[in-house]
Amino acid sequence: MLMNRLLLRFVFSVALIFSAHAMFGQGTTTSGMNGRVVGTNSETLPGATVVAVDVPSGSQYGTVTDLDGFYRIPNMNVGGPYKITVTYVGYEPFTKEDIFLALGQTFKLDVNLSEQAQALEGVEIVAQQNDVFDGNRTGAETFVSNAEIQKLPTIDRSIADFVRVTPQAKVQTNGAISIAGMNNRYNAISIDGAVNNDVFGLAAQGTNGGQTGGTAISLDAIDQFQVVIAPYDVRQGGFAGASINAVTRRGSNQFEGSAYYLYRNQAMAGKTPGKIETDDRESLADFTAKTYGMRVGGPLIKNKLFFFLSAEFQRDETPKPFDFSEYTGDSDEAALNAFAEKLNGYGYDPGAWGDKTSKLTSDKILARIDWNISQNHKLMIRHSYVDNTSTSPPSSSKTRISFANNGVYFPSKTNSTAAELKSNFNNMANNLIIGYTSVRDNRDPIGGKFPALRIYDGAGTIYAGSEPYSTGNQLDQDIFTINDNFSIYKGEHTITFGVNYELNKTYNLFMRKAFGEYRFSTMDDFMNNETVPAYQYERGYSLVDDVVGDGSKAAADFRTSQIGFYIQDEWQVNDKLKVTAGLRFDVPFYLDKPNPGTHAAVWENFNDSTLKLIEDFGYDTEGAKAGEMPKAQLMFNPRLGFNWDVDGDQKTQVRGGIGIFTSRLPLVWPGGSYTNNGVTIGGVPQWDNQYTAQDFGAADAIPSGQMDLFAEDFKNPQMLRTSVAVDHKLPWGLIGTLEGIYTKTINNVLFYNLNEKPADGAHITAGGDQRPLYPGEKIDGDYTRIMLGTNTKEGSTYNITVQLTKQLEKGFSGSLAYTFGQAKAINDGTSSQNSSQWRYMENVNGLNHLDLTYSDFDLGHRVMAFFSYRAEYAQYFASTFGFYYNGQSGQRYSYVYNDRGNLNGEGENAGNLIWIPTDASDINLIDIVDDDGVVTTTAAEQWTDLDAFISSDKYLNDNRGGYAERNGARLPFESIIDFKFAQDFYLKVNGQRHTLQFTFDIFNFTNLLNKDWGARRYISNNAYQLIKFEGFEADGTTPEFTYQGSEDVEDIYNILDSGVNSSRWQGQIGIRYIFN
Repeated sequence: MLMNRLLLRFVFSVALIFSAHAMFGQGTTTSGMNGRVVGTNSETLPGATVVAVDVPSGSQYGTVTDLDGFYRIPNMNVGGPYKITVTYVGYEPFTKEDIFLALGQTFKLDVNLSEQAQALEGVEIVAQQNDVFDGNRTGAETFVSNAEIQKLPTIDRSIADFVRVTPQAKVQTNGAISIAGMNNRYNAISIDGAVNNDVFGLAAQGTNGGQTGGTAISLDAIDQFQVVIAPYDVRQGGFAGASINAVTRRGSNQFEGSAYYLYRNQAMAGKTPGKIETDDRESLADFTAKTYGMRVGGPLIKNKLFFFLSAEFQRDETPKPFDFSEYTGDSDEAALNAFAEKLNGYGYDPGAWGDKTSKLTSDKILARIDWNISQNHKLMIRHSYVDNTSTSPPSSSKTRISFANNGVYFPSKTNSTAAELKSNFNNMANNLIIGYTSVRDNRDPIGGKFPALRIYDGAGTIYAGSEPYSTGNQLDQDIFTINDNFSIYKGEHTITFGVNYELNKTYNLFMRKAFGEYRFSTMDDFMNNETVPAYQYERGYSLVDDVVGDGSKAAADFRTSQIGFYIQDEWQVNDKLKVTAGLRFDVPFYLDKPNPGTHAAVWENFNDSTLKLIEDFGYDTEGAKAGEMPKAQLMFNPRLGFNWDVDGDQKTQVRGGIGIFTSRLPLVWPGGSYTNNGVTIGGVPQWDNQYTAQDFGAADAIPSGQMDLFAEDFKNPQMLRTSVAVDHKLPWGLIGTLEGIYTKTINNVLFYNLNEKPADGAHITAGGDQRPLYPGEKIDGDYTRIMLGTNTKEGSTYNITVQLTKQLEKGFSGSLAYTFGQAKAINDGTSSQNSSQWRYMENVNGLNHLDLTYSDFDLGHRVMAFFSYRAEYAQYFASTFGFYYNGQSGQRYSYVYNDRGNLNGEGENAGNLIWIPTDASDINLIDIVDDDGVVTTTAAEQWTDLDAFISSDKYLNDNRGGYAERNGARLPFESIIDFKFAQDFYLKVNGQRHTLQFTFDIFNFTNLLNKDWGARRYISNNAYQLIKFEGFEADGTTPEFTYQGSEDVEDIYNILDSGVNSSRWQGQIGIRYIFN
């Protein structure tokens, strides 16, 4: 007892200390129950005792009804089964058993106590674990139970494999999860309520260690998933896409666990997909991929103290095949081999350019303790360790040849600890979560130190040398979070007060192209580089020390914090209607400013002179200054939700709401200001001039390089979201749902280059194309680019979903959904570098003048289906079948010129969107000649091919005589089926079940059925360079073009043929022992 009191005093003291602070993003970890207890004549029964017992663990939760007969039991463990007992003096006890609770669910149980003896049967409602008819449910959400986790097909065991059952989700092949048309970086991901995002914002899949391709947690450690898109509950924050919450397994009074081994190799994969044109369909090169692990949980002290332990080890090889006959560039195999031989002559091995294999090792260990301190207080402590290391050579494709050592070696270690104290009182409850996560990433090139090489090769590009963004790349993160919710129950009202706090300490060394990058116009130019120089040389280098790459002090070292506080009232208006109204305030701020070292005068000169010069050219600098970060902004987030049980019988439910959601900002974006500031990292761009060896000894100019600024009043991404839905119970145990979600941008990111001289009135004079021409000059020659991060209010998304759900009955369950989604944006924020956010945006009028267009995250049409069936038979056997189908509109892409940014004079690599010619007079094609001046293809012949291509593409053909839009075109619709089969053999010994299970998962089962099915197409960088810009006529405004492409749009698509999410079917077998 004394230890209990001391612990409680300590924890509550910590809560009070931090009650003036807050954590920005938090997730759900618990379930709950509520209802009303009345007597025979519907009279209220105040003081009735309600006790819920989690049968497996013996955990008890108790309360008494208030003066109006209402009761509430929050902070309950997810899962079950639960046994509920209600007692009141003079009335017969009420008992109900086999109640299972879903993550985030508040199970409603109204009780009528009788003065007469009454026999009540327990009602098994395992299927109701994902109860759509939950009075707390207002917005769109998806729940994935532990049973569904076991039945869904999966090979890489990632979170994305289960989030994809969310109808509004778009899961890309690299694991990136976009939900409701929003940036994948705008999701909040939590495990046991603690932040598990890649807060810095580099991993596509959004989790720590995700850049390696490894997962953040073993699937065997997870109990349930929840995805919420529009929770009008102010306790959930830190996202503008969705909140993805997971809770880990816990121990119980019975020892239970599992050991497993999963394996796949080239024999369990298909041959070359039929959509790849080849004379010989080949199997993958030899490889092995294996995952093995165990989990065990049980009691340390019965009914009191429990443990859970999980360990998993993954050793994967992933072939990356390449058929050279697909390559559209100019070089043949002999030229590529000669190129490699020349690099060997420099003492550098570039590696293979054809087939390659990536490797991943991943070790995951998780331990959890649960302590039932008393009926009113429960404590959980969890720690996880993840060690992911990958070696990833880049893939070659139709339009690029990548040598193996142009890839990335990436070790990553994550330690994460979370503690949760759940406390219930008669009319109050408190939930406190404290978390700490450390992440250590160290990215390096695969090969030795050597400059990066990019060689333009006609319609293709050749990449070799060190991967340019890995030459100086190290990231250390320490993330501390605390969240406390305190609720008061008063009759029909539940009043919640909450505070949360997040502190991030970041060290990031990012020195791109530290070994230099050379770009050559042709392969011949490189092979003769003694006489023909590179047309461009770039290098980033430290201005604070002489260290090249890792170890340099030219790093960002800063702290940020995010505070939130909120109040909410849940009002049970009557038995049918519940209204939730809340107000949340979030305040992100920067604790450290960039450090000028000994060069404060440089920043003073920049702020006094350069910014004035920029403003003289018509730019609005929005209060940005060198050495300054954005001011702390109070983000106002009101929310209102409702749930209406139309007839009070839980057969028809209308729900919805409106609210504002503020996302965390990927710290990599503001992090640029700490290094790209003119005095920390310098840059050398040289056009038409080889950067020679003696130049490296020259004194470094300060200021130099890029300057990253942010508007004084810059705000985190913030969206207004509203939704409405109708759920209705149908015959045969089906539930039908119609739901609409609309999201309007309040603040999103936008980047300008303030160092670009604006267009001076000159423009192209060729047909209908009248785009402006830029002088291609800098305002301040001391800097390369001066980037300004600011906000835009332009952009919106909407999603309409029709869904049928069949909850578990007689072994069968499933879901079928159709969603149409549209998303439009100015800038999608898809890069980790502020300059790339700007320079790679396809445009017509210049990179500082972007139009509102379709977003990269636009969903289009999507059909999602999941069905499973489990049958137990012959006393010792069970078979399980699971099917998942995803039919989805292809990725959007843009048609641009092959011009390296020279058509409009900006000189950036972003594509200028093409003018779609109506006829031959609408484009100035010129003859193609060989080195001897002999015409090989006339302009007329080129137009015939180009016209045929335009006619083959519905988007281009429908938009002749106008500019192509950014993301205006789409890849073809994709249809993929995944399949899972599990065969169990089990028996019971001394009351415990022992199971031997064999599994077989097949990803892209569609391709197994037919070699031409299941194709996954892509366009590199979502932009296709259709027409080549050759230069201007003598007038300087009339462009000349050539066309050497196909006559059919199908020819430009790449077919994805690497990884488990490819166009080639892949299977995985498994064996598992389970005792429970």
